[in-house]
Amino acid sequence: MATAAKGTEESAEQGRPEPAEQIAAAILIPVDVARRVLPENGLPIYLGIGALALVDLIDWPVAVAAGLGYYVLKRWKPTESAAGH
Repeated sequence: MATAAKGTEESAEQGRPEPAEQIAAAILIPVDVARRVLPENGLPIYLGIGALALVDLIDWPVAVAAGLGYYVLKRWKPTESAAGH
């Protein structure tokens, strides 16, 4: 146990991020890419999801979940600790 704590202290002293911070940064990469690729104005996304539900290609609960997911993705800002700063 003492060696694990010592290793963590050494990595913090050397400026390397901890494993949890590395994992959080890796998880946020696709979110950042999606934010850059998806349009800022969500109207085309919402219309497309609604059209898919209207012609029964997807169910209404799936359409609502997709719309809410898009809404959250565009407005959610990571905290400082999750961003690795």
